[in-house]
Amino acid sequence: MIRESAIRDLTINRFRMARGKILARQISRLREKLGRNITILDIGGRPDYWYNVNLDGVGVLHVLNNDPSELRRPVPSNVFEFASGDARDLSAYSDKSFDLVHSNSVIEHVGDWPDMFAMAKEARRVGSSGWVQTPAWEFPIEPHFQLPFVHWFSKPVRHKALSVWPCYRRLSLEEKRSHIDEINLVSYRQFSELFPNCEIFIERLLLAKSYVARWGVL
Repeated sequence: MIRESAIRDLTINRFRMARGKILARQISRLREKLGRNITILDIGGRPDYWYNVNLDGVGVLHVLNNDPSELRRPVPSNVFEFASGDARDLSAYSDKSFDLVHSNSVIEHVGDWPDMFAMAKEARRVGSSGWVQTPAWEFPIEPHFQLPFVHWFSKPVRHKALSVWPCYRRLSLEEKRSHIDEINLVSYRQFSELFPNCEIFIERLLLAKSYVARWGVL
């Protein structure tokens, strides 16, 4: 019998592979238009994520993360550069300094609405083209906790849910509060407000499962 966690991992991997193919097409089309290898800024990323994406046509892939330990992972290619930084403040980079800005499941972790707005604005400023993904608030299973409906309730209710759920009982109060306070999923309408005039690609599993804001060459 296949374990439930194995089924979940297979589903996640299937979506990641499908998403990776769409991203690879955007990279390919951007390279074709520019007639050269492209530069990418991966906001809040880590190098092993890119094992699922064909890096042909990428000249430099600059990975920015506020946690240096995330950058010390196996590197799938020699195109990588690394830096520590804050997704909400990319003042170290000039306007349109990257051909493509990429971010996967990061914007929901940077803070409240002003923080998310700052990250979205900075991403659109430094990237001529872009790809920013986030889980959908409307989907009933919260992807970080893997619990049903918990993200639809207030923070006190979420804290109580983590206190009674077996796999979270061992966490300290600080760890539980950190989990709750640092995850803010957004709805389709909210995501569209963060990325005006961008294409919003909806990834579905019956319902909307995640959103990807794309702009520039698609």
